[in-house]
Amino acid sequence: MQLPGQALIVDPFHRKRILILSFLTVVTFGVIIEGFIIGMTAVISPLLYLPVIIVAYWYPRQGLVFSIGVAVVYGFLLFFYPSQDTIDGLVTLSRIALLIMIGGVVSYLSWNLSKYERQLMGIIEFLPDATFAIDREGRILAWNRAIEVMTGRSKAAMLNRGNYEYALAFYDERRPMMAGLIISNGKHIDEKYPQIHENAGVLVSEVYLPHFHGGRGAYLRFSATALVDVNGNVIGAIESIRDITDQVMTKSALEKTGHRLNTLAGILRHDMSRRLAALYGQLRFGVMKFQDPDVISFIADLKESANGITRQIDISREFRDLGATPPTWIYVQNTIDLAATRLDFGKVIFHVWTERLCVFSDPQLTSVFYHLLHNALKETTGATKILITYQIRETGCAIIIEDNGAGIPDSEKSSLFVQRENSYGSGLFLSSEIVSLTGMTLRETGVYGNGARFEITVPSEGYRLNEVECVKTLDSTQPVSGFELIPHDNIHRIDSEEVSVRELPVKEFGLADEIWKDYHETKGDPTQDRIFAVFLGKTPVSLARCRRHSDGIEVDGIFTLETYRGKKYSRMAVGALVEACHNDDLFMYAVRHLVTFYATFGFMPINEMELPTVIRERYIWAGGNLEGAEVQPMRRGAGL
Repeated sequence: MQLPGQALIVDPFHRKRILILSFLTVVTFGVIIEGFIIGMTAVISPLLYLPVIIVAYWYPRQGLVFSIGVAVVYGFLLFFYPSQDTIDGLVTLSRIALLIMIGGVVSYLSWNLSKYERQLMGIIEFLPDATFAIDREGRILAWNRAIEVMTGRSKAAMLNRGNYEYALAFYDERRPMMAGLIISNGKHIDEKYPQIHENAGVLVSEVYLPHFHGGRGAYLRFSATALVDVNGNVIGAIESIRDITDQVMTKSALEKTGHRLNTLAGILRHDMSRRLAALYGQLRFGVMKFQDPDVISFIADLKESANGITRQIDISREFRDLGATPPTWIYVQNTIDLAATRLDFGKVIFHVWTERLCVFSDPQLTSVFYHLLHNALKETTGATKILITYQIRETGCAIIIEDNGAGIPDSEKSSLFVQRENSYGSGLFLSSEIVSLTGMTLRETGVYGNGARFEITVPSEGYRLNEVECVKTLDSTQPVSGFELIPHDNIHRIDSEEVSVRELPVKEFGLADEIWKDYHETKGDPTQDRIFAVFLGKTPVSLARCRRHSDGIEVDGIFTLETYRGKKYSRMAVGALVEACHNDDLFMYAVRHLVTFYATFGFMPINEMELPTVIRERYIWAGGNLEGAEVQPMRRGAGL
């Protein structure tokens, strides 16, 4: 069923309508003229109603004008081709008036129907949930703005498409979704959506799509209902999709929180009871042996027990707020900065490269970084440098905290995250519990003698690299930690000028594009790139980029504005990139006269065939003659 006014949206031939109407009008007048010539005016004249009605139906605003025009032309024809049945002026005028009246009435009715239809389409268009509608044949009638944003597929590309085109946006295959199953009388709907339920005539099902959101996965709620006509016949279906990933993760995290809090409360009650029992025991002995030389020993025991209780109270104080507020999206950089303000780094070098990363976590994530940094800063570790960065992996994202101290013996690693009193003890136990609430894990992967290395593994659906995307996912009712990014600058002074090095957030990619205009007009891609910039004051002067391809990471875009060359800015940019991305193998095509420069960062010349395929294909134009192209493939193995 097609409503007036809908043609401009869903009719596949709407661009050809003018030609169709022009042809129909010309043919109709041709037939009438032929009829006038042979004297058949009375029988043929009603043919003019056909183009008048169609124009008024398709184009309500022009329908009346068109009917008047047809009536005028028809009047001229009657004047030039008079016949017996047109001599009567009353008959002629009645025919002309009837043409105009028909055009006006159809235009009025069509306009009102199209107005209501536009209102309906407008409601669908601005629904907050992603929504589409299909007709009885499965063709797409509506595709609103929200679903354009969710799927990245425009309305123009989707409207009037059939053959389950809508399913490609969600399942990467042509298959009936709930709306398609409804128009087929619900056949096989239980097979496609086993966990489906009905709510007030609306079918609802929740599905996890692992490939959605660029492979990070998403939980989606599908709601669909039939569109029926006045007789109750199904003429189509409408379906809405809502991304409920955050709600699902929040629910799961809260459930885990309740369980863990109960467990921890039991542990703390038991430990405190044991400590108090020991304390009372010592007090009894102390009273019995007051002024006895052995009292000194008992006092020492008493103090140790009291210290144990104090430690337990400290833990319980931190756990008190754990799970009290729901998890939310948190900027890692700001969380680390907040933890760092509570510590004294002294002469320890501290670099952080997490400007773009935000994770779905319990708000107590600050405590995690505090404990990890506090342990790294202990004198016994011997660390002189602490580095925090992240690495994208197939299973998600790893936040890596490492130092160059002595490291942790293998024999101690298994007990790092177990509640105990000495060494790393309760801090790491608490940290492990906090990250686990939202599906993250904490482990130590360092090599003893080369420093400690802690990895917080974040599941694929629990991290974002685009701060704009992250802000959109935040609940506006919750305080946003780090809405304004606080970059962790690495400050230097060169010739009395303050120079800082940091990774660019997405909102500053335009700065890089401006600088790269003179470097092959290169542009940054937030989905693939990490860009590191050297700033002279607030002015970016040098860049280095690493781009993640499907089979490797390529370093390029190393460029310093001509005015600022010769001051080692490129060395600073490349050094930042290597430090931030050192957990991956890095590949590049180096200009031959810079091979020695890149070698100082650990890049080694390699054969072209050793490059990952995607990176190698970028220089396919050289036809294997890289020496003639003055470039040298290079590789830097993972590690500092």
